Amino acid sequence: MSGFTVLLVDDEVAFTTILAKVLRRRGIDVEVHNRGDGVLDRVRRGSVDVAILDVKMPGTSGLELLADIKRHAPGPEVILMTGHLSLDDEADGLAAGAFAYLLKPHPIDDLVARVEAAAAAAVRGRAAGGGSPGGDAGGPLGPH
Repeated sequence: MSGFTVLLVDDEVAFTTILAKVLRRRGIDVEVHNRGDGVLDRVRRGSVDVAILDVKMPGTSGLELLADIKRHAPGPEVILMTGHLSLDDEADGLAAGAFAYLLKPHPIDDLVARVEAAAAAAVRGRAAGGGSPGGDAGGPLGPH
């Protein structure tokens, strides 16, 4: 599946540069933000299918952005990524509506498959006339 838009939000510039390049090579439109500021406004403007959010960022965290997106612009699916595994953050993120919670580094083929599944879920949610129907509850070790 391609032809969808991913918003990649992470303060690690090297990570976003590499991941954006990989996703673009697979035909995915990627918009990169290295801070959480302004992301909610961007999501509200529409045409975002999936947001990949770093859990730990200076300023607005990925968990805060997730809550804001689900409250104010529920269309996109959200994948949380972190380099610092926390079972509490994972539980909080999935309970707040994250499609998946993944540990960095994450195998690229699985990440792309989850991004594609999240985009498909976002499209189904829009077709049903509402927010997204929910994700695969995938944590760092896969679906529970």
